Amino acid sequence: MTYGIRGGVGTSAYYTQPQPFDELKLKPEQIQEKTAKLMEKGYFTVPIAEPTRRFLHEQSSLSNPAWRQETVGKVIDLKATDYERSITAVAKDIATTLTGERQQLRPHEFQLRRAKNQGADQWHQDKGPKKVICIATIEGRGTEYVKRAESEGIFEAGHFGKMTPLDARAVEQRTREAKQDRFYFFAGKGICEDSIPKLVHRSPHQSGRSIFLARWQ
Repeated sequence: MTYGIRGGVGTSAYYTQPQPFDELKLKPEQIQEKTAKLMEKGYFTVPIAEPTRRFLHEQSSLSNPAWRQETVGKVIDLKATDYERSITAVAKDIATTLTGERQQLRPHEFQLRRAKNQGADQWHQDKGPKKVICIATIEGRGTEYVKRAESEGIFEAGHFGKMTPLDARAVEQRTREAKQDRFYFFAGKGICEDSIPKLVHRSPHQSGRSIFLARWQ
């Protein structure tokens, strides 16, 4: 079930105070720096600013009726807000910088959700047509992932982005957990170039998690 955000989100020109997601409005020189990190590690991060952290926690609190009725699978949709439109423009620039070709992305998701795994708890890379993914942990454990260089040779690629561990001990030793205080950006298989890494990741085996998830295709 999906819930929209009530109340209009005005244009940013009217705001004088910092707004949610302002920290994701990356400048061209920041995008160059961040995409270089993605090429090296398989992802890059952006620290979550206080206005964004407060906004996401308010939306995901148990006092919000959108969360009250179900423990998993609930979605608060932020698509078609000014927040989404401004960050979609940044996602286009990220994909363009990665590929060297102008990309026209549209949002597949831009939402706050109670995590419902449905296979996401298996190691995988985001399948096409997803091109750019952004995820942040709001409540519970963070997404588990393996850095680009450390994932080589210990997974076998399967269908639909599934990645099968070849060495369970090595995977366990190299698994990292996303921190709660930052956004993680990485590429999906909608970006076809093999030279651009696709992060191997999974949802942790834990109930009661809530996450922010944005994916563009």
